Amino acid sequence: MRARRGWLIAGALTAAACTPPGDSTPPAAEGARDVFASVAAAAGVAFVHDNGAAGARLLPETMGSGVAVFDYDGDGWDDLFFVNGAARSPSALFRNLGDGTFLDVTERARAGVRLVGMGAATADVDGDGDTDLFVSGVGGDVLLRNRGDGAFEDAAEWLRELPPGFSSSAAFLDFDGDGHLDLFVGRYVTWSPESDRACMPDGVHRIYCTPEVYDGASNRLLRNTGAGFVDVSAQSGVDFPDGKTLGVVPLDVDLDGRPDLAVANDTERNYLFVNRGGGAFDEVGVESGIAFSQSGAPRGGMGIDAGDLTGATGVDVLVGNFAQEMTAVFRSRSRGVYEDDAAQLGVGLPSLMSLAFGSLIADLDLDGWNDIVLANGHIEPEIEALRPNETYAQALQVFLRVAAEPRFEQLESAALAQPLVGRGMASGDLDGDGDLDLVVSQNGRQAVLLRNELEGGAWLGLRPRESVSGSAAWGARATVVAGGRRLHAAMVSGRSYLSSCQAAMLLGWGDAAEAEAVEIRWPRGGRVRLLRPPARHTLVVQH
Repeated sequence: MRARRGWLIAGALTAAACTPPGDSTPPAAEGARDVFASVAAAAGVAFVHDNGAAGARLLPETMGSGVAVFDYDGDGWDDLFFVNGAARSPSALFRNLGDGTFLDVTERARAGVRLVGMGAATADVDGDGDTDLFVSGVGGDVLLRNRGDGAFEDAAEWLRELPPGFSSSAAFLDFDGDGHLDLFVGRYVTWSPESDRACMPDGVHRIYCTPEVYDGASNRLLRNTGAGFVDVSAQSGVDFPDGKTLGVVPLDVDLDGRPDLAVANDTERNYLFVNRGGGAFDEVGVESGIAFSQSGAPRGGMGIDAGDLTGATGVDVLVGNFAQEMTAVFRSRSRGVYEDDAAQLGVGLPSLMSLAFGSLIADLDLDGWNDIVLANGHIEPEIEALRPNETYAQALQVFLRVAAEPRFEQLESAALAQPLVGRGMASGDLDGDGDLDLVVSQNGRQAVLLRNELEGGAWLGLRPRESVSGSAAWGARATVVAGGRRLHAAMVSGRSYLSSCQAAMLLGWGDAAEAEAVEIRWPRGGRVRLLRPPARHTLVVQH
């Protein structure tokens, strides 16, 4: 397989026609295939998560961890970073060799951070064109600055104003529009080894406690000054001490061009922070309809994602919840108003008994309709002794959108049926064939790499970049016109659970012969429009 290089298009260009340099899609393998193939071992991805468990049932042991899909060395192929959950074991970085295999470069890249790790988020924080890596943890967080020579260095000075705590998911966004990527850090609960509670439902056997027994913790919003982060949590309006955040996703609820934030809380109401400009947010979770279940109760929110699930105007929100709580599909009824339609859309009942951590919205079969992916797994290894109808390891669930009507059907696959203790999950086109592959981090087990082998339609990959630095333009939005439809995508940091997906947008349009046009809107204003973009290629578009 030859090295994949993006086709560079300057942002000022308006193309009347684009002639592709050749079809980059590799030939299909011969013989019958499953719709997904589990290929971690064959690909050389040999990461086993260490949760640090030693029998004490300490809360952080069961919560981690995440995975990041990002191109750390700038060669055009997305690499994999896995967060480890115990200070005795380093996190791991695997370089994508472009031939379907990965090489462990943790030591060479100086990426083997040791902490009670939770999540990862990626962005170019210093504007030098290289992608940096934030790792959240319990009792302290780490920022690894990419030196551009294949190695990272600890940039602790950037995090001086971030106090230690139980950090969870994180996301980068330019909330104040100054061109520097700011950092939102979710905080779970107020916890320490000394304050850990002993939960024994039968009075004898200890299990992992649920978060109700702990106080909440305030999320942190850090403004990027260009030389470091400054804590602006209080003045920005995101400082809520009752939150127990596990998932966060930036989105543009009111389509005003300013990034908002949807936050999944565990046993507390979900938040929706609407960006009012001037560095301030309003929390409108209750008014918007995403705070509670339809019965008015908070749920155990884990992972979260946002995107167009129904083909209507607006941005829908997906939230994975605890066992015996359906996954929520908050359908946008109008800008900023939501209703949970999970049951009506066919996702509610099949997800009722699963405990969904990783939660993604993605067009897996490239038909122009977004699908739903849930990485499941319980927090209690001995849950079957307490509840015989629940299991610790659970199958991953994929719900494909039925094009003719607004509903989803669960996809059957041997690879998907493998029981996992799923936690973090991220997507990315790891083999250069145009469709999205899936990476799942298991708690205390081997990481899983699922190669997408669904038969898909035509597609276009977009990697928006800032023209001066070449940095990924997080917050860019794209619209493609094809087959009489307008398809939308946004490139946002965070997403899912403790994880970070590739810095690209993928737009499929099924059986249509070609796309008529694609328009990219830049995070700080301006747009570029391309007529008849080349199908089955990834374009690097500069602003």
